[in-house]
Amino acid sequence: MSELASEVRVVVARLRNLFVDLARQGAFSNPLDEIPHAELEPRQLQALWWLRAEGFLAVSGLAERMGLAMPPMTRLLDRLEELELVTRHRGMRGDKRHVMVRLTTKGCEAADQADAVVQERLARLLLPMEGEQRSALLDSLERWVEALSRPSGDDNNRTAA
Repeated sequence: MSELASEVRVVVARLRNLFVDLARQGAFSNPLDEIPHAELEPRQLQALWWLRAEGFLAVSGLAERMGLAMPPMTRLLDRLEELELVTRHRGMRGDKRHVMVRLTTKGCEAADQADAVVQERLARLLLPMEGEQRSALLDSLERWVEALSRPSGDDNNRTAA
């Protein structure tokens, strides 16, 4: 962080403090932990939720999004496949290691339930804000996501305050 201008350091400190305050309010707790499901653990629901969002993912991509190493990811997918919630599709002849994962119809239903819980949680988090404030927050977050998706050397990353 030594290369950052003092102005950016101030913003980083404010952002860090906001993240701490949000965490104190419970904003970062996993909404999927709230789902009472007889057969599925929160991590398994998270995998279904990601597959619902992305449609069709490589096992490695799903593992990356979930912050899991490959062996636990493989075990998690084994269990979801046993429950007929996902199917795995092997790669082309050239590379059998490339495996894609997709939700089954039953998996889509479970993922839809998980997504409904996530959306309800997000609604509760946004409810204290006025409509205009919510729009401004979402606009800012969209610009942040756009900036993060640009190459780090891109001069368009820097915007006037």
